[in-house]
Amino acid sequence: RPKPDEKYYSTSIWGPTCDGLDRIVERCDLPEMHVGDWMVFENMGAYTVAAASTFNGFQRPTIYYVMSGPTWQLMQQIQSRDFPAELEEPDASPLPVSCARESGLKRPPATCASTSVNV
Repeated sequence: RPKPDEKYYSTSIWGPTCDGLDRIVERCDLPEMHVGDWMVFENMGAYTVAAASTFNGFQRPTIYYVMSGPTWQLMQQIQSRDFPAELEEPDASPLPVSCARESGLKRPPATCASTSVNV
C-alpha cells in the first residue's frame, strides 16, 4: 500500500528471460521494491503461459488455479469422470475459496484459499 511520504520511481517491468518480448509494463511509477516483494497482475492474458519457454534455462512457472467451492467440486467430478446429472449454477461469491497447482488437482491447505495478498 502506498505511504504518503513514499518516493516513486519511473519504472519498466520485464520478465526474467532477457528477451525483448518479455516486457510486461512499458512505463509506470512504483515505490522502491525489494527481493521478495510481490507484484500482482489480474487478468494477465491468455498467452502468458502458452508463450512461456525454457529459454535461457528458465523453468516453467508453477500455476495455481483459483475457483469457488462449487466449481472445485464440479472439477473433481469431471476429473473422476463422475459427471453430475444436472449442473447447478456455481456460487456467485466474488471471493475464491479453493485453488490447486497445475501439477495435481488435490485440494490444497487452507492457506491457499487466503484472500490476502502481499503487495
